[in-house]
Amino acid sequence: MKFYQSTTYKKAIENLPYCINCTKASILVTGACGLIGSCIIDVLMSANKKGYSYTIYALDLHKEDLKERFGEDKYLHFIEQNICNPFITNVDFDYIIHTASYADPVSYALHPVETSLINVIGTNNMLKYCQTHTQTRLLYTSTFEVYGKLEKDIYLESDFGRIDFNQIRACYPESKRTAEILIKSYVEEYGVNAVIVRLCSIYGPTMKKDDSKAHAQFLNSAIQSKDIVLKSKGEQIRSYCYVIDAVSAILMALFKGEKGEVYNISNKKSIVSIYELAQLISNLAGKNIVYENPNAVEQKGFSKPQNCILDSQKLEQLGWQASYDIYHGVEETLKILKEVN
Repeated sequence: MKFYQSTTYKKAIENLPYCINCTKASILVTGACGLIGSCIIDVLMSANKKGYSYTIYALDLHKEDLKERFGEDKYLHFIEQNICNPFITNVDFDYIIHTASYADPVSYALHPVETSLINVIGTNNMLKYCQTHTQTRLLYTSTFEVYGKLEKDIYLESDFGRIDFNQIRACYPESKRTAEILIKSYVEEYGVNAVIVRLCSIYGPTMKKDDSKAHAQFLNSAIQSKDIVLKSKGEQIRSYCYVIDAVSAILMALFKGEKGEVYNISNKKSIVSIYELAQLISNLAGKNIVYENPNAVEQKGFSKPQNCILDSQKLEQLGWQASYDIYHGVEETLKILKEVN
């Protein structure tokens, strides 16, 4: 049984406050098999069972992966495509939720070219579609990493800092920055209807097994009954958000956010250090914390230690509130993953 068939996951999706103010739409989700995209599709399909009418188009590299992940559904259609290739379709979408991106340190280290091109060329292809389909609204999932180095811990949407482009991992935040300015330029020059969200560190059962982010490794170790491995002191404090809360925030910004605006997505009940998160997971799993030195590839992908707390007041003013604190989000994630392993 797969995690998205688990009773706990289905219940969490069904109980989600959808933040949806329309009942019928055609929606394209790129990066459909990823952490965020797959959960968005699960939520939309669940909404259809409650009387909504969403025609969902799931775009990813391989159709077989899409079929394996989602199965068959009359409201769900698969699009097999490399997002960097020209996007040609006869479908008129009401909304595009653009999540396609490499998003973990090992990928930045091993695939810096692809990381850059997906974020820049892929986003430009989506914007070209929106330029000629003026009824379409696009939401882009950006990252807290675009803020770069700031001399403070709490980040507002208006803040900006330095990024060390001498490091190869800069391919990720710099290309995300470029994607954001492309979007703002299309809004300004061509009137494209788009909104941007900046995600904090997102976790949940939809993470892929090869996700190399620290919190993903902690959770994968826990469900395999292994010790939790820290590869630094873990002193930096970050904002975290359970994926189901993140999806409700994305839908809020999609349907209620202002054109051209940027919204931080974070949970003020989930602000902890990396070490504190490791300690929480180790306590819930009944395992120890051990320390190891990162290997050469991991070192290339790691970011420099700094605190990063996203201020989510702007999003909360639209009416969004998170449902899970860090304890209950991690607890539910482990429960779902253990249920299917």
